[in-house]
Amino acid sequence: MKKIILFLIICLFITGCYDNIELNDLSIINGIGIDYKDDNFYITYEILNDTKTSNNEVLKSYTKTGHGKTINEAFINTNYKISKKSYFAHLKLTIISESIAKSHLTEIVDYFLRDPNIRDEFILLISKDSHPEDILNSASDDTPNVTSSITELLENDSYNNNTISLNEPYEKVISKLINKNYDITINSITFENNTIELSNNGIFKNNELYSYLSKKDSTLYNLLTNKNAKYTPEKKYEDKTVAINVYDAKKDIKVAKDLIDITINCEGKILENNKEFNLIKTETFKKLNKDFSKVLETEIKDFIKTLQDNESDILGLQEIYYKKYRKNNKKLWKNANIKVHVNLIINRKGFTYEVKDEK
Repeated sequence: MKKIILFLIICLFITGCYDNIELNDLSIINGIGIDYKDDNFYITYEILNDTKTSNNEVLKSYTKTGHGKTINEAFINTNYKISKKSYFAHLKLTIISESIAKSHLTEIVDYFLRDPNIRDEFILLISKDSHPEDILNSASDDTPNVTSSITELLENDSYNNNTISLNEPYEKVISKLINKNYDITINSITFENNTIELSNNGIFKNNELYSYLSKKDSTLYNLLTNKNAKYTPEKKYEDKTVAINVYDAKKDIKVAKDLIDITINCEGKILENNKEFNLIKTETFKKLNKDFSKVLETEIKDFIKTLQDNESDILGLQEIYYKKYRKNNKKLWKNANIKVHVNLIINRKGFTYEVKDEK
């Protein structure tokens, strides 16, 4: 009996080390680019590398590209070009071309769901008017790691502006994609003059890229779906512009049989006061609260109308309807009337002096 126990303990320790792989034996895939052209899928890996160069400098990353008639063949042919085991647990970003987004997204999703080695926490982006391979091959001394540079671009927008960056992990995008009561939206990036820039959100219909939102509508979408998002509406007073930074928006969206009813309570602070309103007076803030509430109401109505015209339900209005009535009515939200009520309170504490109410 003692011999059997000893044998089991030895086997336990042996099997615990059997599948251990050293990091030096891995090709750490940091980013993936996926394109479709010339009737072939193209896969580009950005691979982290700590190998010393002849100048004793550290090469932060390099790329390998392969292609094939199917997505599986393209991945296999790309792996053939790598001397080490492909390691996807560090994957931060996948960039898909517009051709993939328009016609082959479901194939990519299916492949990723079937491959247990690819984690689902990466960010998915569309390369607008450019090829993912060109973007991932744009590394330079200033940008030695393209994937990290792009993720930092998204994070900086979230931190500094909270405007159009979605920063949704792939798993969240897929949960919407497989839900028939949602259409998805994905951030896009542009690549021009060797510069990568965050661009407008792509909107999908039936899991295919249909169009792009304007930058303003991309920001409004974020305001309606992201509790930390910010939005900056402007209003002309004669020839002078006043701008308000809107934040901390609390939303309540209801969908009835013939009505989309949106209520928003939010705060704001004045960014520009070219009209030179007297910010000491309480009446000034009452006027601005009322005026900019109306501005927001109009802009949100126009945004919802844009979604109706494009038949793209990225807000999940059908899902809200389904949860209430427990039945689907896909055409209902497209024709529903839109009612928006905004209650904006400008936070006067943001100024450099104490604002006191007039007696």
